Amino acid sequence: MSALFDPIHLGSWLDGLGLATGEPISHSPLAGGRSNAMFEVRRGGHAWVLRRPAGVAAERAEDGLRREFRILSALGETSVPHPRVVAFCDDRSVMGTLFYLVERVEGFAPMPDAIPPGYAASDPASDTLDDSRRAIALAMTDALADLHAVDPYAVGLGDLGRPEGFHERQVSRWMRQLASYPDGDGLPGIERVTAWLEANRPGDFTPVLMHGDYHFGNVLMAPEPPPRVTAIVDWETATIGDPLLDLAGFLRIWFEKGPHAGSEWQELTARYAQRSGREVPDLTYYITLSRFRLAVLLEGIHQRSRHDPTREVQTEMGVYARKLVADAVASLE
Repeated sequence: MSALFDPIHLGSWLDGLGLATGEPISHSPLAGGRSNAMFEVRRGGHAWVLRRPAGVAAERAEDGLRREFRILSALGETSVPHPRVVAFCDDRSVMGTLFYLVERVEGFAPMPDAIPPGYAASDPASDTLDDSRRAIALAMTDALADLHAVDPYAVGLGDLGRPEGFHERQVSRWMRQLASYPDGDGLPGIERVTAWLEANRPGDFTPVLMHGDYHFGNVLMAPEPPPRVTAIVDWETATIGDPLLDLAGFLRIWFEKGPHAGSEWQELTARYAQRSGREVPDLTYYITLSRFRLAVLLEGIHQRSRHDPTREVQTEMGVYARKLVADAVASLE
């Protein structure tokens, strides 16, 4: 039994739900979570994923879990690929914190070094990594457009965010979060970025349910071609807001992390525009905002890890946060 997983108490809780009652439980940790820990849980032919706070059960982390579970539950009748919910546990005696279970989804996260050879072609011998990357990027673009087609009010998520004044409050909201961190030397160059964002806010937009952190680490692709997204995961930053921020964040990370053909950016924005029915303007503002928001989030992970004895210090998160700000400043010169 680990500090984060108690199979005995979990078994009793599952028995109470009638889920493979009395059967033995096996579990293994899953990679990918930083603010939350994940475990694959197997019992009686079932396969689930358990998600819980990664360290000390802070109230904010638990609120995030409730929010995620609510979103996943609301998506149940939509075409958005996502893990199907099983149950939420608000009894801290089971695991020392709140947690939830979802069905395990088959697939792989299409990290640059994890794409199977020949994945995108009917003839694997003729496939190249660039072909596979392109096909995966197109599939991810389609899934994002499909998410943005969901009416958040129709699925009961109309109060998830406040689209009015969305861009007007971005800088102040994230700077307040940065100021709330316990220590650190700040993020050099952040004032240059925030001043530019305040001076270049876009106009009106049609609010959508946005993921908030859409990239290849937060999707699962079908194990076998043709490439398609089987699940979008990690919904902790989802809200109602501007869909172009999701699109820009996805494109920024996609092109930052791997090789690509020069025309691929235009192909993906055109694909999104066609599938979503939205015009895609110049995305400089949205890319800059994406870098700014992510830098603040990662600095928070870095600083919280320094003050939580149950977690390994996430030094690389602080390094990446500073790189994001530096890249944003450089792009504005």
